[in-house]
Amino acid sequence: MKVHRIVVGTDGTPQSEAALLWAADEAVRRQAELVIVHAWGTPAEHHAPYARYAWHRDLSCQRSIASAALDRAVASVRDAHAGLSVRPELVRGRPERVLAGSADGAELLVLGSAAHQAGDGHLGPVLLSCLRWPPCPVVVVSSALAVAPWLPETALVGSG
Repeated sequence: MKVHRIVVGTDGTPQSEAALLWAADEAVRRQAELVIVHAWGTPAEHHAPYARYAWHRDLSCQRSIASAALDRAVASVRDAHAGLSVRPELVRGRPERVLAGSADGAELLVLGSAAHQAGDGHLGPVLLSCLRWPPCPVVVVSSALAVAPWLPETALVGSG
């Protein structure tokens, strides 16, 4: 028997929270497992060498922060959908690579977008990468859903 999977990326932002809730609802509808993915790493691993940053460089601290964010995401889904099969994945690496790897063969990859909120329509680099080389169909959930969940602000992009 094939296990159906819906993968959602989370980073604790309002747009990822909207995507998380949308993905959980969809997983319930499809009777699928929900895989909640949080990619983490030191800022030096995610930024250009010339870019300035003021983050704590301790790996154990970064992992703890990421783990706590993932735990909060899992708890919010389990509170809303007690019977839903949820699998958390905390993976060290670049978010676009981690998400593509986790979503390979999944029914959907669900990601949040703040483009609507920003007003400029620009999509972030992780979202753009996942849309350029989709490992499966990709659903983009607008951050407007966090404020007004009744708005039809999702878009489905086919894979391959």
